[in-house]
Amino acid sequence: MSTRSKRKSEPLESKDVLTKKRIENSWILLAKEDLLKNDNFNIITLPHPAHGGPSKYCLDKANLKIYEILTFKEDYRSWFINESVKSDGSLMIVTPINPLFLVLPKLRQQCCDRAVPLEDLLAEKGFDKLINFFNDLNTIGDLKGSADLKAYKYNEEKTLMWLEQKIRKLSQILRDRNIHVTSGAISATFVASTVNSDKVDDDFYLKYAHGIVSEYLEDHLIKLLEERFNIKSDLIEQVGNKRKSEMGESNEIMKKIKFEAADENENKPIVNNVVPDVKKPKQLTSKEKARQKAASGSKAISSFFSKT
Repeated sequence: MSTRSKRKSEPLESKDVLTKKRIENSWILLAKEDLLKNDNFNIITLPHPAHGGPSKYCLDKANLKIYEILTFKEDYRSWFINESVKSDGSLMIVTPINPLFLVLPKLRQQCCDRAVPLEDLLAEKGFDKLINFFNDLNTIGDLKGSADLKAYKYNEEKTLMWLEQKIRKLSQILRDRNIHVTSGAISATFVASTVNSDKVDDDFYLKYAHGIVSEYLEDHLIKLLEERFNIKSDLIEQVGNKRKSEMGESNEIMKKIKFEAADENENKPIVNNVVPDVKKPKQLTSKEKARQKAASGSKAISSFFSKT
């Protein structure tokens, strides 16, 4: 009588192990609650419009909006989730992006010499989900043939005009919100400055806005915009003449105060133009004198202890 081979039953993973695996493979995403509750909310991967590398985007089909997923990551950072630790401490946030930036590289590559229907232009996997997010491409291209066909040809002048308007609008927003754009702006990104925005030249705001928009453009368009705005690479970061005159006046006042203090204290040592305050010894009261005299013959409390 033949015997059946019995399969060894593999031990099932415990709930704790499954929970830890699920946490390790999860994302920490910061987004509006109404966006996460949207049933039409999904995430796709598309080439970044500037460098072509893979980037993640959120599609909100209900409101026809596209969000870019940005990742903030630092070394030696983790997340504590309930009783588990997620070793990847990165944080993802979503920010809205104009879908024209995503399709602009394809339009430049495929539609410079001929018109291509929008459906064919976005036939590639991933891009096919964007077709309902565009009413038209008239901002960056010219419509050719029938309106129902939606065939477009790339128009560089239109594109530069559209980008110029965006940069000027962003520059005005930076000025209105008094965002730090002069020296040290890299370490103070999007931080309100104490310097009045009226005293900062327009060139600084335009250059800063140009840098932000350029993060979504190819090198060819960046150079054309630099020429269009006449942005110099060796632009010296300084504030306007009014600000410089105020700084000069304040320096003169400080010098005057220091010289007057030095004249009044000719016999006192001066270090770095700062006059030190000479404190007079405090007079002891009769009680303090008696307490000091009684304590002069006392032993320190450490003398009552010895090392073992």
